Amino acid sequence: MKTTIAIGCYNEKATIAEVIARAKDLKISKEIIVIDNCSTDGTREILESIKDASINIILQPKNYGAGKSTQVAIEMADSDYFIGPGADLEYQMTDIIKMIKKLEDENLDAVFGSRLLTIKNKSRLQLIKERPYWFGSIISTFMINKFYGRNFTDVLAIAFVKTGIIKTLGCTSNNHSFQFELVSQLCKKGYKISEVPLYYKSRTVKEGKTIKWWDMIDAIFVMIRVKLFG
Repeated sequence: MKTTIAIGCYNEKATIAEVIARAKDLKISKEIIVIDNCSTDGTREILESIKDASINIILQPKNYGAGKSTQVAIEMADSDYFIGPGADLEYQMTDIIKMIKKLEDENLDAVFGSRLLTIKNKSRLQLIKERPYWFGSIISTFMINKFYGRNFTDVLAIAFVKTGIIKTLGCTSNNHSFQFELVSQLCKKGYKISEVPLYYKSRTVKEGKTIKWWDMIDAIFVMIRVKLFG
């Protein structure tokens, strides 16, 4: 079974080459699609220098947003499974193998990677106090669980989804809300989903983290829109 690894990037000069190398090293049947959102830090030049026919590189003429990059990759995908692990090295590429096994062993439609599944000795309030960025994940996961009767621990890391399914969802969010819309659509349509624990090493704003607190406002509206109107 073949997996599409979609790597969207914007100004990831420090990590893009390593992310691609790690994707190539995975011992699975795969295709790699890299979508650059008009980077200005040298990322684009690194991608232009890659002469590897096995890697599909798309250089966008302007920054259309992270969600739009994922949409482009979904349209291009010619595979059985789809995942967008990002270009920042926050996640471990080898966890994709764990997600494939989980999906196939349990006959699932999707697998969510959870950063919180193994953290059992701390309350959610403790986590937020220690690292305020957990607030968005905890609130959105709570909303998804309440809306759809699920029991997830973390819906905002990365999702491994059957390509045939993700192509039919029609997600249209062009920004960081794409993940919220994807999760909402999968749950609303009743697909069979489970979680696996993920390696996660968060980077700081100084290191290039781009998600801001106000992104959560749009994300909440997206989740409510999907719940009420589909």
